[in-house]
Amino acid sequence: MNGETVVFKVGNSLAVRLVGDCRLPRGTRVRERWEGKCIVIEPVVNTWSAAFLASAGAWDEPIERPGRNETARDPFA
Repeated sequence: MNGETVVFKVGNSLAVRLVGDCRLPRGTRVRERWEGKCIVIEPVVNTWSAAFLASAGAWDEPIERPGRNETARDPFA
């Protein structure tokens, strides 16, 4: 559902009222960003995406770790 709203001032900040299907639960933390001429408002998510979790462990070859076989350097020597 697309709706229209207006920008209004609350204290020293600008705000918009989210209408219709765009409602978020009160207190939801959001992030805003520009995409071209559009402002995108999205909830802050503290979990990994399903696509990232699906890719975890997908690399079958050993991963070489730099410096693993070297002896530690004494920083005070």
